Amino acid sequence: MRKIALPGPVASAFVTLITLTVVPGMARADEPAKAGWDGRFVVGMSALGVSAVSLGFGILSTYQVYEVNEAIRTSAFAARFTDAQNVCVAAETSADVGAGVMRETCARGNTYNTLQYVMYGLHVGSALAGIYLVATSGRAGERKGVAVVPVVSAGFGGVVVRGAF
Repeated sequence: MRKIALPGPVASAFVTLITLTVVPGMARADEPAKAGWDGRFVVGMSALGVSAVSLGFGILSTYQVYEVNEAIRTSAFAARFTDAQNVCVAAETSADVGAGVMRETCARGNTYNTLQYVMYGLHVGSALAGIYLVATSGRAGERKGVAVVPVVSAGFGGVVVRGAF
């Protein structure tokens, strides 16, 4: 393996910064080892994922309700009724040819209408729970804030800013 030689101050700064860099999961000698996993963070992120998926299903359900409304609006069976009359109620009691199709369309619309309310409710609830759990997660010994660490070597001086929020 070939080594690359760097000029004096740059090399010492590079070596100093490499020794200060901590790889995630690796503890420095002056830091205590972090134990276990943070359950609040994991559950919070999972809740945010459920929120995103339920939002997608809610939007899909809203689109399906729109499609059902368009099918009812363009139906020959529904054209016989005024806007004030409920076509779905009339289809339940009618024996006309188009009434069977209208009953199926109305049932599909009712299913997606209920599904959209459930999905939007799940979206809001899981988003709020996920945000709360992620915001309150963290290890008890972990320090929050910004730390300024001076870096000094032969021919080089500087500062490393480290933050944890």
